[in-house]
Amino acid sequence: MIYQRPSTTNWKTLLTKIKDDLAGLEEADREDLRVRLTAIGDLQVALNNLFTRASGETACAACQGACCGCGLHHLTLTNLLGYLIEGDDPPAPDFSKTCPYLGENGCSIPVAQRPYNCITFFCEQLEESLGDEGQQMLRTLDRQLRKEYQAIADRYPAASLRGLWIAMTRVGDGQILISNRRVVVE
Repeated sequence: MIYQRPSTTNWKTLLTKIKDDLAGLEEADREDLRVRLTAIGDLQVALNNLFTRASGETACAACQGACCGCGLHHLTLTNLLGYLIEGDDPPAPDFSKTCPYLGENGCSIPVAQRPYNCITFFCEQLEESLGDEGQQMLRTLDRQLRKEYQAIADRYPAASLRGLWIAMTRVGDGQILISNRRVVVE
C-alpha cells in the first residue's frame, strides 16, 4: 500500500479488511487482545483522571485544541481493535480536518480507545499543575501503557505506535493481523 492521504473510501476498505482479519484470528489470539485492550483502556482512564485533576479540559478549551489539531496519524491499529474486538465501529473520521476525530465538543473517540499520543500528552502547564507526585504517577502510567501497546505490536507488527496509516505503508496489501506468534512473557 503506497501512502496516500486517507479518504473515506480507503478508510472503509481498510476497516473491512481489518474486521475480516480479526474474524479469522484464533479465539486464543482474540482473547489475548481483549485482555491487553482492557488493560490499555483502564490505564488510559487513569491517565485521563490525571488530566482532569490538572484541569485539562479548561486548559485545552483556552488553547482551543491546538495540540489536537495534529492528530491525522495518531490512531493506531491497537486503538481501532479496541472497538472491533467488541463488535463496535469507531466514529466516522472526517479526513478534511487536521485531526479526523476532533469534533465541535472535543475528541469523538472515548478515552479508553484514544490514540496513545493523545492520551499521554500533557503540556507544561498541565504537568506543573500535577505537582511532583502527579508527575511521577504520569510517568508510571505512561510506562505501563507503552508496555501494553508494545506487547500488541510485538505480536502484530502493524499495531505499532506510528499510527495506522503510516503502519499500513509498511504492511502493504497483505493480511494485517498476521501474528508473529511470539509469546510475550511478563
